[in-house]
Amino acid sequence: MLALAVRAWCGTALAGQFIFALYITMVYGGAVVSGDHARWNTIMRAAYVPGQTLGNAAIAAHVLLAVLIIAGGALQLMPAVRRRVPALHRWVGRGYMVSVLFTSLVGLYMVWIRKGGAGSMSQHIAISLNAVILCTCAVMAWRAARTRDFATHRQWALRTFLAAGGVYFFRLGVFLWLAAWRRPVGFDAKTFSGPFLTTLAFAVYVVVPLSVLQLYFEAQRSRTDVLPRATAVGLFALTLVTAAGIASVTMIFWLPNMSR
Repeated sequence: MLALAVRAWCGTALAGQFIFALYITMVYGGAVVSGDHARWNTIMRAAYVPGQTLGNAAIAAHVLLAVLIIAGGALQLMPAVRRRVPALHRWVGRGYMVSVLFTSLVGLYMVWIRKGGAGSMSQHIAISLNAVILCTCAVMAWRAARTRDFATHRQWALRTFLAAGGVYFFRLGVFLWLAAWRRPVGFDAKTFSGPFLTTLAFAVYVVVPLSVLQLYFEAQRSRTDVLPRATAVGLFALTLVTAAGIASVTMIFWLPNMSR
């Protein structure tokens, strides 16, 4: 039951990430192809600043690598790849680690130097903590792989995958909330700040994904059926919430922007 719940959630989350990757490719990539780089600024604050070639290139790489991270994360989760093509698993893993380190550093640059982060200071702190957590998990996963401690490597790799999904989870939460209330509740839409967004930011960037994963690890080690069954029920419920979030952000934001 626990394994089925995990597969249900992973399948749902990865389907949503595929749509997210398609959105990034069509919107940001489309702007590059058409030469309309300023279009980035309609979606991401200060994404394109005329004259700042190095900064613009860093953000372009950040966006491109986000797509590769989504694809690489999906590959790394496939047991068949690990078993049948271990060399591919290793090389994708190395590329994945380098990519998450780079995107984390560029993300910090965007928030604190380029001042491109939307929202309040509390949200900036939350996403910065996410970057630190992501880098730490990636390095720990690499160290465990180097010492061939594959059980520990798997745990840190899964933590890396979930930490890398912070921005994705944040979008699901925001648009699910908007779909439920039909209007901004608990935050100011103009400044994109407020208690709801602060709570959501710390929840998805720092607390909830890694806590749920740790609960899953404990359920795997449990000698009774109580914790595994309870965890499975929770994961099935989380799958429904995730699916609702994916549907909300796709219909409200991603599809309209891809259709422009």
